Amino acid sequence: MDATELESRLDSRLMTRGLYLTSFARDEDGLHLAYETTAPGDGVPHREVGKVLTLLRDAREEGWTVETVHGTVCDLDGETRGTWRAEGDWLRALVEEDISEVEFSGRVLDTIEETPPRSGT
Repeated sequence: MDATELESRLDSRLMTRGLYLTSFARDEDGLHLAYETTAPGDGVPHREVGKVLTLLRDAREEGWTVETVHGTVCDLDGETRGTWRAEGDWLRALVEEDISEVEFSGRVLDTIEETPPRSGT
């Protein structure tokens, strides 16, 4: 699956889940995604990280070559709420059942870096 096809699939599938893809890029460090969330509050909504990763696991079954994923979560005003990362090795280990869903999730959640809320919010 080429980058354009993956971007298109992610964009449409994320939109049905209330997430809006705002940036999609690939480089030697992996796949870089930025998306807007409609979830209330501050920080990175953990369930939404899971939704993104589930869509990517589905894409693997459709031909996406697993790579490290870097996520940036923004609010609807484009302000960054935080970032997260899923290493390609972790994704491969999960697919091969070398690690559990719980272990995988814990690893990803440990990478979350939340942006302090803006003053006045």
